[in-house]
Amino acid sequence: MSRKDHFGSGTRGILMLLGVFIMLGGVVPMCAGGRHNTLLGIGAVFIIMAFLFRKKRKPTNVSPNPTPPLSKKMQAHYHELGMQDEDIAFFRAQMAEAKEKIDHLQASIEKSPKLKAVDLNYGMVRVSQAMFQAIVDDPMNLSSAGDFLYRHLPNLVNLTDKYIEISHHEVKTKDTWTVLAKSIEVITQLSQTIQDDYTAFVHSDITDMDAEIQTATKNIHDHDQSDGAVPHESAEGKDQTK
Repeated sequence: MSRKDHFGSGTRGILMLLGVFIMLGGVVPMCAGGRHNTLLGIGAVFIIMAFLFRKKRKPTNVSPNPTPPLSKKMQAHYHELGMQDEDIAFFRAQMAEAKEKIDHLQASIEKSPKLKAVDLNYGMVRVSQAMFQAIVDDPMNLSSAGDFLYRHLPNLVNLTDKYIEISHHEVKTKDTWTVLAKSIEVITQLSQTIQDDYTAFVHSDITDMDAEIQTATKNIHDHDQSDGAVPHESAEGKDQTK
């Protein structure tokens, strides 16, 4: 037991003992015919305080750190990219927070058929997970994902949470249905915006791939041209033999 817990236990014990002694001091004279209701009341107060103090000092469950341990392989990978230890810590904290939001979003969608339909058509979770992985693969480009991490994803999570909360209201008015419909509309727009975030983030990869495809296509074309061409000297030699 820590010193702080020991102190708390000792304080509760003192309050409890004081309450008991004061109440006994009131009970004994009462048995003899005296009036000592005041002492009984004070003793009761001390006992109640002891229980309240115990409840107040009850340790709370501390949520574990969402950031997973960093492997030596990944640490070396980050260092090879030129990241310092403080950069790595910041990046991993941001990604841990983003993963928590995406997991929360996925769990929320399962609670609503309407949200499931939007996710089926626009891939809220799938695109968010793809965006997350793209950022993990390119940590040096974290700044380009700012809109997704700090605006679009948090807004999407908040809206879906609020939608579920309102949709569970026992009584729904016309205004309630209007708000729910508007929420679905905005959630759909945000899903499309996250698709745009992903496309913009991996644009350089697409551009590089397109350049590679064009180069490979040109090489194949040049190779086919050289295989199909008849050398000039060989053609002349063939004519002389006729």
